[in-house]
Amino acid sequence: MKGIQALVLLCLLASPGVRQTSRSDSPTAQRLLKNAEALASSQHKTIMLIVSASWCVECHLLESFLNHPSMRPIFHRHFVTLVVEYGERSDDTRHHDTPGADQLIDYLHDKDTGLPLMVILDSSGTPIVDSVRPVYGRRNNHANIGYPETPTGIRWFLEMLRRGAPSLTSNEIETIESWLLQHSKYGHPN
Repeated sequence: MKGIQALVLLCLLASPGVRQTSRSDSPTAQRLLKNAEALASSQHKTIMLIVSASWCVECHLLESFLNHPSMRPIFHRHFVTLVVEYGERSDDTRHHDTPGADQLIDYLHDKDTGLPLMVILDSSGTPIVDSVRPVYGRRNNHANIGYPETPTGIRWFLEMLRRGAPSLTSNEIETIESWLLQHSKYGHPN
C-alpha cells in the first residue's frame, strides 16, 4: 500500500500540469511541502517549488519547458517538483489558490513578486536559492526572472540550478542552456 501511495504522490508532485479544481479537494500548501520534503529526502533530491497561476503566460511557458521530453528526465533526476497555485482571480470559479499558499510564500519569500516564482529548497524545506536575482547585491522583488527567457534570466536560472542541485552534470547544464537559448527570442546570453 505504501508503494502505491508513494507512486501517486510522486506523480502528483512531479507533474507541474496538475492543477486543483476546487478548494475542498486540495491539500494545504504546508501539507504538500511536507510530502515533497519526505519524498526529496528519501530520493536524495532537492525541491523545486513553483508558485504559479492559471492566467500566468510565463507560468505556462515554464511548465512546458519543464515537461519537454528532453528536459523532464533531467529535472526529474535532481528535483521533486511542487506547484502551488497563488494569485488566482476571485471571479474564476475553476481555479483557486492552494489553501495556505499565502502563508507559505510569506515564509519563503515576499508575496509582492511576479509569477512564476521558483524556490529551490533542500529536503528539509530550507530555501537554497530563488528566482529573484540580486540587483547590485540587494534583493529586489521586481528582479524575479519568471520564465528564464532573457539573457539575464537564463544566466540566473543556470546559477539557481548549480546552487540547488550540485549533482547536475556539465552536460545537463549545457543541455538546459541550449534548449533555453534555442527557444529564446533574445539570443545568446553571453
